[in-house]
Amino acid sequence: MNKKLVALMISAAISFASHADILNVEKSLENNDILAAEKAFESLSLDEKNSIQGRVFSGRILLGKDQSEEAFDYFEDLRDDNTENVEVNYYLGVSAVIMAQKASIFSKLGYAEDFLEAMEKTIELKPDHKKALNSLIGFHLAAPSIAGGDTDKALTYANQLKSFDEELGYEQVANVYWQTEKPELAEQALREGLKAFPESAELYFSRASSYIKEKAWDKARLDLNLAIKYAKDDESKGRALYQQGKVSAESGMEIDLGIASLIQAIPLADEQYEPWVKYRLAQLYVHNKDFVKAKGFIAKINVDENDDLKSKVKKLKKKLKKLMS
Repeated sequence: MNKKLVALMISAAISFASHADILNVEKSLENNDILAAEKAFESLSLDEKNSIQGRVFSGRILLGKDQSEEAFDYFEDLRDDNTENVEVNYYLGVSAVIMAQKASIFSKLGYAEDFLEAMEKTIELKPDHKKALNSLIGFHLAAPSIAGGDTDKALTYANQLKSFDEELGYEQVANVYWQTEKPELAEQALREGLKAFPESAELYFSRASSYIKEKAWDKARLDLNLAIKYAKDDESKGRALYQQGKVSAESGMEIDLGIASLIQAIPLADEQYEPWVKYRLAQLYVHNKDFVKAKGFIAKINVDENDDLKSKVKKLKKKLKKLMS
């Protein structure tokens, strides 16, 4: 075989393997599998590690290891030499908002300013950056005005999102209106969205969430049925199934539907949701006076990481003990 051809084939194979390693780092980080990300990162060449993409990977690994202060300092330094890089600005913003949540009252405002500066630069460079726009919407709805929160800006960003992702945009426009106590406008946005996207699980789920807050149980139940029907993935389906069970537990109605929904939700639930699924099941079995099953599910609930759930489970245990005595 021609030596030049052999060299080209070897070069192509190395390039393909290297690209696969980069994809493995990205996939592992997206899945929050930090050990796998570190392992994949170590397999990169020195040039790849020192590239801007490789350096962003390093900072993201720090974030994944909950080393947020180190990540913030790292991305701040990286941004000094890469002011026009989208991902550097975005992850600087991510690390800044995490630090704002952790910092003392005296430092929160500074980190909030850093977050806004970085995220605004991100969407200046890439106006269709969904994650940055969603982060900005959430910040402006949650933050007080003294920290830079501005509900008008939240609506502007929601409409910007709607300009290139109409379905998600409708959901966020409605969210802004709900958060700013304009329910008529929120309902109107969701009606328009569902007219344009009649099989949108996310829009049905969004409207159901508002009905749950209003304790409009029947309306919530109907929308959750549609959210379950049209769910595009197991995560979305599991979330809607859980809410269906929660509606039954809090309303005291349609108990069998709630139990069936939660049983379906168990294999779909992640570590965060699974204890709540079991708690709601225990509630429903108590309601049905099936105390043995209720006790069994209570025993399986891991409450180590959630004080709110721990308190609720403690109360349910006391109630069950009283009913069984």
